[in-house]
Amino acid sequence: MAKPVAPRGSARERVLQAALDLFMEHSVGGTSLQMIADRLGVSKPAVYYQFRSRDDIVMALVEPMFDDIVRVIKIAEAMPTAQGKRDVTVSGVVELAVRYRRLTFLFYDRAVEYAVRSREDFMATHDAAAALLQGPSPTAEDRIITTTLLAGTFTTAADPELEDIDDEQLHSILLDTARRIMAPLT
Repeated sequence: MAKPVAPRGSARERVLQAALDLFMEHSVGGTSLQMIADRLGVSKPAVYYQFRSRDDIVMALVEPMFDDIVRVIKIAEAMPTAQGKRDVTVSGVVELAVRYRRLTFLFYDRAVEYAVRSREDFMATHDAAAALLQGPSPTAEDRIITTTLLAGTFTTAADPELEDIDDEQLHSILLDTARRIMAPLT
């Protein structure tokens, strides 16, 4: 009888899931590749086979979110007015914060912040989203409002105290709150 074979890519997904769980428990900096291997019951080289470093694991976790942010930016940039661009970006930010609510805590980890800031494409995405939210020639107030929106939205979505709130309700309340935060820019 043939030995059952795991679907292609499942080992990689298991590494990502174990890493995410450990990052939540110990932070990124507090999680070693050996800890990930131990959690999975495999050798450290088995983890290395999937990912060369902890930073590679972090990037694999956050890249889908950045890809989605790029899509939101493209849609927003197609809007004819600054307000339309801002509205689409706000809505997209809230949508992504809710969709990735289990991951957003990563962006407040210093190791992740460093890894993300070292990637020009990620920083360009961040800057493009901020520009759409702030509009042309942003003032200090515009920049502070935008930072409050982004930090507040993603932190709230990731808050473990709010895990009992379903995605639909969280999305609705966050979108309303985001629009109120952005009101001075309209």
